[in-house]
Amino acid sequence: MNSKKETDNSNISVIMVVYNEEKIIETCLKSVENIASEILVMHDGPCKDNTLKICKKYTNKIIVNPKNMGLPGPILPGLLQKAKGPWILKIDADEFLSPNLEKNIKKLAKNPNADAYLFKWLYRKNGKNITKNWPKKMALYRKSKAALLGFPHRDDPIVKGNIINTPYLLEHRPPREGMPTWKEYNEKVIKRYARVQAEWTLRNFKGLQKFPWDEKDYSGAIKLRRNFPLISAIPMAVLAFLKILFTDKAWKEGWPALRQALTVLIYYPYVGYLIYKLKQEKK
Repeated sequence: MNSKKETDNSNISVIMVVYNEEKIIETCLKSVENIASEILVMHDGPCKDNTLKICKKYTNKIIVNPKNMGLPGPILPGLLQKAKGPWILKIDADEFLSPNLEKNIKKLAKNPNADAYLFKWLYRKNGKNITKNWPKKMALYRKSKAALLGFPHRDDPIVKGNIINTPYLLEHRPPREGMPTWKEYNEKVIKRYARVQAEWTLRNFKGLQKFPWDEKDYSGAIKLRRNFPLISAIPMAVLAFLKILFTDKAWKEGWPALRQALTVLIYYPYVGYLIYKLKQEKK
């Protein structure tokens, strides 16, 4: 990056956690190179393809994690701490800024009354968006207002301040488009993610990476899950279900939103059961 670009775009640091993404990462990097003062890339484990070679065309701020963690949550606090800009754009390799978002993101970062922004992050199938305004993703936020604990599936920080909903689209092109099949959901989310969530819920958080984080930020829900895993699971699942459909107004999106809401009615109770089971095994 030349010095002029550093000066012109000094308010946004882009952070990424990647793993062998040579087929998709360049589209992402091209979309942010003109709006970023710096691009920080963490490769989660040894690189087995040309991902690092591609990244070096856009940044020299690359870190290679010696061991693959498998989930970005535990890595992000350390990466966030290294970022120098007052604004953070957290983006994945299979995402990229839409032209309209790329054009306006600098204006968003100059708003003194904003602390974070939500962007449309739509579901796709057969090359077309199948939702219009949901889900939303908080990808741009003020570093000084963010708190992040290195917990799996907690990629979004807690932001204490004004979070603004926008009409801008953060494009998402995962290797497989569309909603996962129930079989895929069972294999990836239920059998893998749920167990990781349960195990980490019982961990001592003092040993986790964190970016300024206060215990009270997460302690309520986590303490409830730890102490009453079975009893708390049902109301938490129902609240998550209602949030998706009504607080997030996802009911307007039809079946994709309803299906996503239904999955939390399975996921939360199962995590509660696993926490209970792990506690029994430790006795």
